[in-house]
Amino acid sequence: MNEQRAQAYVKLIEQLLACADGEEPNILQANQELIDPEFLQMMENYATGLE
Repeated sequence: MNEQRAQAYVKLIEQLLACADGEEPNILQANQELIDPEFLQMMENYATGLE
């Protein structure tokens, strides 16, 4: 994974965490190109860091 893509994943995760309830589907729809197995792995890593 390149650094630019990793930064885009983190930005998307932070958007999802900060958005109003119910806005998640709209954010995910707008960023479909980032939704892939690597994004899911990044989400898991990010969540582990929050514990």
